[in-house]
Amino acid sequence: MTPLIATLIEEAGRVAGLEAAFVGAIVQVESEGYPYAGNPEPRYRYLWDVRRNRPFRALTPEEIASEFPPDDWYDLRGWHGRDADAEWWWQQASIGLMQVMGAVAREEGFTAVSLLELCDPAANLTVGCRHLRRLVLWADGNLEMAAAAYNAGRGGWDSAAGQAYAQKVLRAIAQMRLTGLPRGGDR
Repeated sequence: MTPLIATLIEEAGRVAGLEAAFVGAIVQVESEGYPYAGNPEPRYRYLWDVRRNRPFRALTPEEIASEFPPDDWYDLRGWHGRDADAEWWWQQASIGLMQVMGAVAREEGFTAVSLLELCDPAANLTVGCRHLRRLVLWADGNLEMAAAAYNAGRGGWDSAAGQAYAQKVLRAIAQMRLTGLPRGGDR
């Protein structure tokens, strides 16, 4: 990660009440410090209803199989159905330094018209740290549990995938506590 990104991680962590090594470890594991990282996750089915500011309703099997959002799907501009397909697909993708899911960003109050604005390091770290802080509080300060939930959700924190992810994060935290946040690289 670059010196600028390391500084932004320290600031975002401070504002959210999180240790910089914890935030830096999530960034390292998720994107290796690359702000334009993105990953479509089409099986991710937690979506946020921006019109009603609550989780979107359960999808039908036909809607899951469709290439297009349902007619009652809206984006922040008020467009719906096929016109709101960018919102639909980006809510099902992880974006930026902390690989924040688009739906989680909306739930956390991210109001930029395009979810691609999560590629901005400061915006991504603000939203990602807000979400991570909620998970730390939910986990009563247990960083392993919070990290696992960051990856696999609160309901999947104790899954094999969640636990494997948490171990990667814990190793990165230990390294960053010893050496500080990496401040080299060209990303």
